[in-house]
Amino acid sequence: MSDIYHFRNGGFEVRVLNKKDVLECIENNILDKEVALEIVKHCEIDATNFIRGGRWAGIPFMGNIRIPKTTQLLMSEESRELLNSAKENSDRNEYLLFARNYIDDCAEKVNRERYYMYSVSKFVGKNRQFFVSMSKKLGDNLARLICYTFSKTFFVFDE
Repeated sequence: MSDIYHFRNGGFEVRVLNKKDVLECIENNILDKEVALEIVKHCEIDATNFIRGGRWAGIPFMGNIRIPKTTQLLMSEESRELLNSAKENSDRNEYLLFARNYIDDCAEKVNRERYYMYSVSKFVGKNRQFFVSMSKKLGDNLARLICYTFSKTFFVFDE
């Protein structure tokens, strides 16, 4: 049932399995159904731990799950304290307005971070040697800042 693919250059053999193959393997090799249930429970616990940690979790036959960065910021201890103090010190309408503005600010911050990382990665991709030399001299963070500045002034070194 499984398909076998051969790569030309390396001679690697890759076997692609589908759902039916995996279920047959479990049925043939695991005689105790409780062992199979424990495997599934362990996968669920791992997925839960990954999601709580803010990382991506892949669930077979369903897809990937992750918590958006904006939600991660809002779940942080600082955000909770700020929103709780605002709730205690203001009336309902003021609190709702404050909370909406705070959520918008968090979303804007995430978008700025994403754009910053995109700009730096584009510049570093074209000017790797420059980034490595600056990183060795000044440190990684300052090198990224310099690369971002250069990317915004359209200053690109020719290789």
